Amino acid sequence: MKALLVIDMQEDYIGDIRNKKRFPYKSDILLPRINQRISEFTKEGNLVIYIVNRFFYQRRGYKPELVKGLNIVEASPVFIKNRANSFSNPKLLQYLQEKNINEVELVGVDGNYCVAATALDAKKNGLVVKFNHQCIGVANITKFKKILTRLENDGITITD
Repeated sequence: MKALLVIDMQEDYIGDIRNKKRFPYKSDILLPRINQRISEFTKEGNLVIYIVNRFFYQRRGYKPELVKGLNIVEASPVFIKNRANSFSNPKLLQYLQEKNINEVELVGVDGNYCVAATALDAKKNGLVVKFNHQCIGVANITKFKKILTRLENDGITITD
């Protein structure tokens, strides 16, 4: 079975209130593409899992919010992480194992950091990994080209 991991698609990074210099993602392009993948995944009977980031220095009461306009699949889990790698929350891997997930497709932000770190750890955990290039936002395109090469060299499939 497959799962779509929607990573860090939250107001802080992609919403209208974000710091656009620090997070220059083209949300008007990225959000519809991700919504399309969410729709396709659910139609195929696969799981959609949302992952949000709350850094250790953010106050305990802070709750990251998924970005307005993102398709939210009812009853889909939302995991909170506090490091770049989504698997820093051990409950994510446990959930994937319980649901017999053997393949994940990654979408979200940022392709140089959180999405890439998650891809590498997913591979280490024995999952087939698809890195959906068209549904991943990046702030630094030059660095992203190097990241894509590294991911491919590590056996991660880059898709468009």
